[in-house]
Amino acid sequence: MLYARVSHVKREASSPASDTRSTDQQLGELRRTADVQRWRVVAELRDEDCSASRFALKDREAFGVLGRLVKEGRVTLIAAWEMSRFERVTADWLELLDACARVGVRLWYSGQIIDPSAPGDLRRAVTDGEAAEREAECVSQRVRRGLRCAAEEGRPHGRPPYGMRKGDPDGSNRPTWVIDHTPVTPAGDTPCTIVREVIARIAEGEPINRIKNDLDKRGVPTPGGRRGATGTWSRQSLRDMAFNIAYIGQVERNLIDATSGGERVVSARARWPRLVEDETFNTARARLRAQQSGKSAPVKYALTHFALCGICGETVRGTRNVHRKRGGYTQEIYVCRSHHVSRSVRQLDMYVTVLTFLRLARPGLRQPGKGDTFAAREALRLKNEAESNIEKWRRAAEAGQIGPGEYNRFTRRWSEQKIRAESVLAQVASEAERAVEIDPEIIDVWPELDPHQRRETFQAVFSKVVMEPQAGNRFDPRCVSVQWRGTDELVRGAAIGSFVHRKEMHPERIGYEHWTLEQRRKLGWIDPRFEWPENWLDIAQSTAWHDIGQLADRHV
Repeated sequence: MLYARVSHVKREASSPASDTRSTDQQLGELRRTADVQRWRVVAELRDEDCSASRFALKDREAFGVLGRLVKEGRVTLIAAWEMSRFERVTADWLELLDACARVGVRLWYSGQIIDPSAPGDLRRAVTDGEAAEREAECVSQRVRRGLRCAAEEGRPHGRPPYGMRKGDPDGSNRPTWVIDHTPVTPAGDTPCTIVREVIARIAEGEPINRIKNDLDKRGVPTPGGRRGATGTWSRQSLRDMAFNIAYIGQVERNLIDATSGGERVVSARARWPRLVEDETFNTARARLRAQQSGKSAPVKYALTHFALCGICGETVRGTRNVHRKRGGYTQEIYVCRSHHVSRSVRQLDMYVTVLTFLRLARPGLRQPGKGDTFAAREALRLKNEAESNIEKWRRAAEAGQIGPGEYNRFTRRWSEQKIRAESVLAQVASEAERAVEIDPEIIDVWPELDPHQRRETFQAVFSKVVMEPQAGNRFDPRCVSVQWRGTDELVRGAAIGSFVHRKEMHPERIGYEHWTLEQRRKLGWIDPRFEWPENWLDIAQSTAWHDIGQLADRHV
C-alpha cells in the first residue's frame, strides 16, 4: 500500500495545479519503486492539506483508513516518501509501529525497509519519529516567533480585510495594506466607503438586518467578491467588520495555543492607514456587545441541549415537524443535528418525568445523588500529582538545574492535568450542590414549572438521557437510556412497550372518571390532554407502569 501526505496546499490562480503536485510526486516515485521491487500495490492513499503534528487542525481520513487496513491484516507493507509523511507525533508513531509489529506489517521509507518486530529496525524507526517531531516543534517556534515580531512591528499578516488591498506605496519592497478606492457599484461606492458606512450605521443604532438588506438591494459585492442573488451579505460578516481592529490601525495576533501556551499580542503601531475613527468604532462595538449580553431566549423544550443522540453523541433540540402528506399535521419532536434519531416531545418528556418522580418519591431517595465521589477522588489524586510535579520542576529551575525553556516544557503537561482535574472537581461540587437543593415536594408544583425549571430538575436527577435508535414510530422506553446522577451505569429503559399508548394511561380507564375538568387541570397531567392524578404513585404500580417502578427499584 502506498501513502502520501502534504501539509499545506497553495490554491492560487497563478498555479492551479499546485494543490496536487506534491502528493502526485510522492506517489509517482513510490510507484516506480514498487515496479522495481515487484510489489503488488493494493491501495493508494493520500491526505491533502493535513498536518501530522500536534498542531493539526483536522483529521487525516486516509491515515485512518490506513490504520484500519493494518489492524485487519489486509496489507503486508506500507510505503511512504519519508518517515514524516506518516507521523510527527512520537506517541502516535509508536502506536502505529506496535500495530504493524502485531500483524507482521513492514514499512518502507527513504529507501529502506523497516520491520517493527526487529529490535534494530524498531530503534531506528523510533529515532526517526523523534527527529520528525522535533523538526515540527522547531518549525512551529519559528513561525510563532515571526508572527509575534510582525505584530509588534505593526506589519500585516494574511489576506487584507474588506476595504483594503495589498500595496507598496513607498516603494520599499515591503508590501503592506492600503485603502481600496476601487469603485464596485454603478453609484461609485468603494470598499473603503462601504466599511465606513456600515460601522457608522451600527454606531447610530441601525439594525444589522436593515443594513444587510440595503447592501444587497444596492448590489454591493460581498467580501468574497460576489454580488446580487448569488452572493448576499450575512449578518456575521457585518458583525465581524465592526469588531475588526485593523480598521482603526491596530494589529491583533492570537498566538494562544491550548497545547503549547502562548500570548495575545496587540500593537497600536500598524503600518497601514486607519479607515474609521476610534470613537465611531468603539461605539459600534459597544452596541453589538450590549446586544450579545442581553437575555437569552426562553427555554421551550425541557430536554433540549440535555438529552443525547445515541449514535453521534450530540445533544438534541426540540423542533416542529410538519407532516405534509398528512394534511400539514404538526408534531413536536426532539432530534439531533444529523437527524439520526427523533422522539416525540410529549412522550419523551412524559417518560423522563415519570422516572424523575419515582426517583424523588421512593424511600431513601429524597436527596438524589451527592456528586460522583469516584470522579472526585480520582480528580483530587490527579490534581495533587500535578501540583507535586510542578513544585519539583520549580525547585529544579530555581537551583539552576534546568533552564526556563525546559521548565516550561516539563510543566506544560502537568499544568494541563491540574486544570482538567480542577474542572472535574468544580463540576462534581456543582452537581452535588444542585442535587441537594432539589425539594422532593417539587412534585406538587410540577404543573406550574416552566421548561427551564423542569430541565434543571432533570439535570439534577440524571447525568445522561440518551435517545437510542428504534424501529417503528411508536415510542419504546427500551430505546431510552438514562444514567442516574452519582452513578456510572447507563441503564436501558423499562421493557413495557409503547406505554403511552396503553389504555391504562387514560384516567377514565383507571377509575378516575369522576374527576371534574377543574380537578384535572389543577393536577396538571404531563400529557396536554390529561392531568396527573393526585395518587400518581399508586398508578405507577398498575399494569401499565409496573416495569417503570421495577426499573427505579433496581437502579436508583
